[in-house]
Amino acid sequence: MRRALIIPIATLGIASMVTIVTIVGTGQPAPRQGLRAGQRVRLVERDLDIPAHAAPGDAPVPFRFRGGSSARILSVDEDSGWVQLRGERADGEEAVGWVVPRYMQTMPTADEPATADDLRELQWCPAKGSPNPPADGRLRLATWNLENLHAQDGQATYGPPRPSVTRRALDYRRIRCYVRLIDPDVIAVQEIDGADALGRVVDRDVYNLHVSDRARTPNMNGRQNTGFAYKKGLDVTELPDFDALDVSHGGLRYGTRMSVSYGPARLQLMSVHLKSGCFADTSTGPDCVKLRRQIPVLEEWIDRQSIGPDPFIVLGDFNRRLNDPGDTIWADLDDHQPASADLTAATEGKPVDCRDNRFATFVDHIVFGARSIDFVDRSSFRQVNFRPADRPFWDVLSNHCPLVVELVAP
Repeated sequence: MRRALIIPIATLGIASMVTIVTIVGTGQPAPRQGLRAGQRVRLVERDLDIPAHAAPGDAPVPFRFRGGSSARILSVDEDSGWVQLRGERADGEEAVGWVVPRYMQTMPTADEPATADDLRELQWCPAKGSPNPPADGRLRLATWNLENLHAQDGQATYGPPRPSVTRRALDYRRIRCYVRLIDPDVIAVQEIDGADALGRVVDRDVYNLHVSDRARTPNMNGRQNTGFAYKKGLDVTELPDFDALDVSHGGLRYGTRMSVSYGPARLQLMSVHLKSGCFADTSTGPDCVKLRRQIPVLEEWIDRQSIGPDPFIVLGDFNRRLNDPGDTIWADLDDHQPASADLTAATEGKPVDCRDNRFATFVDHIVFGARSIDFVDRSSFRQVNFRPADRPFWDVLSNHCPLVVELVAP
């Protein structure tokens, strides 16, 4: 809406009034087309950085976003067109604030190739690894929850009111660089929307993919599935899903299983993603009911494997702080019955090192049985944090960091 501004001007000794009429805006920018919650944008380069506000239309500027950085849209105010962003402040800290849309540019889509500036961001990226396991007999295992990894640029695995992360081509390449940095022989993954999604973040000429064949229904959990990527030179047998973990008959994720030949043994591996929302004994509610129904199912599988011919390892997102003193879920899993089912979590006693350590305890774990723990180089365990230089992109990497441990052949 525009309005007339009338300014009276009195002139000394002259009884007259001059009326100046001009057209001014309301101070509220028109909404910008195509901006939506969950989308990533790049802020324009500007000497004064980008003013951020506490609410749409507020004049005070409590802080500024760093010019030229990327940010994620949290919401768009329909009346003013102002955009709420989560991004990097000029001082390097992460913050949330409202920004006028003229200060942002949309990121390239699948139809827009990455620019030279984009590619310069990945100059640190390691070369792709070998498809063959190391000649020294070590086997590097990893697990990583990839936070709603969709197969297509700009697509979310679920929508409003809190849409999942969307990524552009460069974001998938950046994730692949972290996989190269880890160079796992086997990596268990969670929250992937099928093999096509996983194939975008690993080198397909280095890794074979094995992903749960659970039906990908169009709800959040339906598009979150487990799987593995493993080096082509390994002797692997892909096994049927462990669908018994879906105690809700369609609402919960399956375990993805495979076996791999290692030294004199054949290791049984399972990638899991248990029910979220029941992180500790202090948690209550329906999420805890579902998790506690999953635990006896998983324990039965562990007990069965422990008396079978092969050592076993369970990797993934347990959605549980198993290392908390006296945790009852861990006590149920590690009940020492049978004795060969004695469990060890590689995370036990290890420091968290993920993003800014907002979460001080592990919910992702690599769990070994009594026989498989004999293969582990315990000093090799680490959580792989993201580079500080990638802070503007942490949200499109994942809200989880990879865990890595190495096995040593006898």
